[in-house]
Amino acid sequence: MEAFLISITTISVAEIGDRTQLLSLVLAARYRRPWPIIAGILCATLANHAVAGVIGVWFGSLLKPRTLEVVSGSA
Repeated sequence: MEAFLISITTISVAEIGDRTQLLSLVLAARYRRPWPIIAGILCATLANHAVAGVIGVWFGSLLKPRTLEVVSGSA
């Protein structure tokens, strides 16, 4: 039962992005002016990717090659 609950929780968390995309498509189809919704989705996606990229570069600069080798090897 524990494995079932863990898998259901994991799938539920993974599906959040799909629900967001589905909701944005429904909103764009429902209202007469879908372009502002699509533009908002585009801006939010670009901002999300930009922040993730900046954090990734910053975190990557903290890791030395030796540390990265040890972490990758132990994983």
